[in-house]
Amino acid sequence: MDTRRVIDMLERAVFTGDERVRRTFGGPALLGLETAQMGYEARPADWAVARESWVDEVIEVVGTNGAVTTTFGLLFPRAGEGVVLNSPATMAALGRRVGVDLDPVAYAELLAILHSGATPDGGFGYAFSATPAFPPGWLVRDPDHFRTVFPVPSAPPVGPPTFSGRADGSWTLHFWSHDYHLLEALAAAVDVHEWEVTGDPAGPASWSRRTVGTRLPLA
Repeated sequence: MDTRRVIDMLERAVFTGDERVRRTFGGPALLGLETAQMGYEARPADWAVARESWVDEVIEVVGTNGAVTTTFGLLFPRAGEGVVLNSPATMAALGRRVGVDLDPVAYAELLAILHSGATPDGGFGYAFSATPAFPPGWLVRDPDHFRTVFPVPSAPPVGPPTFSGRADGSWTLHFWSHDYHLLEALAAAVDVHEWEVTGDPAGPASWSRRTVGTRLPLA
């Protein structure tokens, strides 16, 4: 992990107002940062997009202030400037690569992790999670695995990601994601989202997300 460019990207594109790094610790495998407002941990992300040939490095940054935990994704290509994957505009532009040099499931994973929560107008998708130990969202790759790891008796039907490409280069990607919530008295629940994404190499992708299950209690 190139720690200098990670810090530069956070200061330039993620931090709010007068937020500045006042202490760092760790190293290339795990970088810790403290500001007056938040504590952050940055590490190489184990996301499928990191294995694409045009990608140099993808960094997962988890920030917490004790009450709120949010995750940011930083992508540094082998050529060009780094980007913050929480930006809807960045993700829409990245859609031009889907089916060309970006695996559709890798793209779905980024949306599931970083865009399952609310997105303020013109702002980032703030990917909040229950605790620093939990991702803010999961892509449903295998319905049986989802039902085993997250046993939710009232969960709606879900399926694996499907991708349909057409002769003119346009495409449709359909998938489900879920996120995890801690409730009172140590109970837990999930929200389930159904996504449809469309795009083509000539323009940005667009997507719709429909919440098909809200605070479904785990068995």
